[in-house]
Amino acid sequence: GSARADSGPVPLRRIALGELGGWIELTATVGGHSGRWLLDTGASRNLVSPTLARQLGLEPAGAVRAETPLGAVQGGEVTLPSLAVGRYERRDQRALVIEPARLLGPAGEGVDGVLGVPWLAGQRAELDLRDWTGRFGADDAAACPAGLDAVPITRHLTLPVITLAQGGRYVLDSGNPAGLIRIEAEPPEPATPGLALAGEMRLTVLHDAALGPQQRSDVPVLRLTQPTLRRALGDAARGLAGTAFLDGARWALDLARDRLCVEGGRFATPGGFGLVPERAGAGLRVQQVLPGSPADRAGIRAGEPITQWAGLPASRPLAELWQA
Repeated sequence: GSARADSGPVPLRRIALGELGGWIELTATVGGHSGRWLLDTGASRNLVSPTLARQLGLEPAGAVRAETPLGAVQGGEVTLPSLAVGRYERRDQRALVIEPARLLGPAGEGVDGVLGVPWLAGQRAELDLRDWTGRFGADDAAACPAGLDAVPITRHLTLPVITLAQGGRYVLDSGNPAGLIRIEAEPPEPATPGLALAGEMRLTVLHDAALGPQQRSDVPVLRLTQPTLRRALGDAARGLAGTAFLDGARWALDLARDRLCVEGGRFATPGGFGLVPERAGAGLRVQQVLPGSPADRAGIRAGEPITQWAGLPASRPLAELWQA
């Protein structure tokens, strides 16, 4: 159920642990406890941390299995008390009791929970990832918000799937900070263009990707081999479209009508410079440069020293530099 129809404007915060994208964090109030939650369009269940579940006196009722784009997770299920974002309130939401850091690594530390597809079901989530604000709630309007055009989505394991004019279908996964992640059945050939990474992963650049009226340029594509996930996705999707793919533009995900409202125009991926820094004593240097990336085209080469980053001295902690 829903007590109020609209959240009003809600600040969104970026958790950045790399050069692009990031996790989308917002403040939610559950049972009177206000805390940090992540918005994850690639989660088929809501998640709540064991710490908050104990504070709220929630007792799990049996173990439940949930599918995520990166595999299945299992945890006890609880019914949350009223869950409010801004002035928008939903009741009777269920969640799995799982430590967010188990799934999200360092990004999940100190997070109370994850708002997944069940919380988004039947409502419209407007995301302005230029100004990083959001608006959530029920909406009876048949039209998209002004300035946005409707693009249909499909579903796979309840998750929203978008179709790109180049590159096929991808699960829309804001719980993933990357651009596009393409799941391959077999490891790429050594001669495949791009930057070789650990674990037989390869990073490439898609210079143009169109989603309805929107053109994205210099989209990073991480290609990795994961046969289990490839089988789980089947023909429904070739991979995941993460926050970096959405960044810098306005969107409205309408799961009441299975559509994505898209801002038209041409957008470069914020971040996505195509360089990997590494510590060099107290400073930084360029460890790797992605062929064909903006950094490569600008003439930056591996081994060069970095003296400043986003206006900060390179001696600052790397996480702080990425956030800047």
